[in-house]
Amino acid sequence: MNSSTHLVLIPSYNTGPRLLSTVAEVLCYWAPVWVVVDGSTDESERPVEQLALTDPRIKVLKLPRNRGKGAAIAAGVSAALDAGFTHALAMDSDGQHPADLIGQFMALSAQQPAAMILGRPIFGPEAPLARRQGRKLSVAMVRVEILGPGIDDPLFGFRVYPLAALSQAFRDTLWARGFDFDQEVIVRMFWAGVPTVNVPAPCRYLSRADGGVSHFNYLRDNVLLVWLQLRLLAELLWRWPRVLKLRRSRRMLALLALALLPLAAAPAASAPLAVPDPLIAAGDTAWEPLLKKLALVHDRQSHFEERRYFPFRTGPVILAGTVRISPTEGLSLEYQSPEAHLVIVDSAGLLLRDSHGRDRAVPNDPRMTQSLEAFVSILRFDPVQIRSQYVLHGSRSGAAWRLSLIPKSTEWSAIVLTGQDDALGEIELIRTPSQRIAIRLAQVQDGVEFSAADRARYFRQ
Repeated sequence: MNSSTHLVLIPSYNTGPRLLSTVAEVLCYWAPVWVVVDGSTDESERPVEQLALTDPRIKVLKLPRNRGKGAAIAAGVSAALDAGFTHALAMDSDGQHPADLIGQFMALSAQQPAAMILGRPIFGPEAPLARRQGRKLSVAMVRVEILGPGIDDPLFGFRVYPLAALSQAFRDTLWARGFDFDQEVIVRMFWAGVPTVNVPAPCRYLSRADGGVSHFNYLRDNVLLVWLQLRLLAELLWRWPRVLKLRRSRRMLALLALALLPLAAAPAASAPLAVPDPLIAAGDTAWEPLLKKLALVHDRQSHFEERRYFPFRTGPVILAGTVRISPTEGLSLEYQSPEAHLVIVDSAGLLLRDSHGRDRAVPNDPRMTQSLEAFVSILRFDPVQIRSQYVLHGSRSGAAWRLSLIPKSTEWSAIVLTGQDDALGEIELIRTPSQRIAIRLAQVQDGVEFSAADRARYFRQ
């Protein structure tokens, strides 16, 4: 894969023959590869420079003297931004990081370009116990500095950074130029609002006998790391209100993502679910009166309980609140649990409003937009629009009825509506049997009139 936006950035200092083998391995999975030689004196960069003469995928930057890992990364970031790159995956030069995961990390970065993609190391039994246990203190300290979870491992250097945000983190501190780089920049980027995605990454531990290279000085660099913790904790004393506000905002976005995950997911690969109910032809006199009664003419309001089923959970995620839908204003989902927030869907897109009335626009996602439009069309139930988008099947038993809507596109496998008389009781949106949403309605009020205050509070203004 040769990218014009994402490159692999490898800082190197006296790595020996490991440097060339690492670069060769990386090229099997990604290009371009930039090596920043941090004042090496062992001439380990010479074979890479020779290779770069015939391979344009490789670039070698040389610093005149050894300044530290962070300084080498900073030099590479500056040059990469000047060359038009937007992201870089940083990895060590000694071959311990998993080059075969580069493509996965880059793909996640492309999907979430604002985020840091952080590796969470999985050590093999050959890794010393002291190394594995010692990291726990750094993990605990970072949790204090960011007021909770979000960074699984602050020391593992296999990461994809958004370059503009990383460059700003360097400008925010005179430090982070040595072994304090890995931890300090991700804390500062977290403080700045950069999202994090943590991904497990098996890594190799190479002892010196195996050709492993380490320039960590236990006295000097441990003192540097202690000084780092003291600086970050001191800064947290005045940053904590903003960090706390940021965490609350992220929690709201996480709830929204959880609520809309089935909506934004890729279309199901399987064929639409088999529906046992008979086909409802257009103009069917037995069904047309009910279909017309389900159509939204006036404002409508209802309490609801959502049960969201995911393949990776044994039980459903349960959300509850009030839904309001207006022919002119759009759809408003007021969630009371698990946390109070408001989701507004209208012709302008998607809007998230917190319990204090503060609005946050959600980035457009064509798949999510398409699915949300389908969801709104179901709640409005315009018979003409419904028939243009779905094939209808139905069955009745006394006053109870069931409608199965099979999409003509591949957004859903099926949408099933059930009710009693002319009242809609439940909507089930099915992608696969293990990935679906069941929305149970209660106390449905049709023909309500939202006041001006209601419209200002529950809809976009």
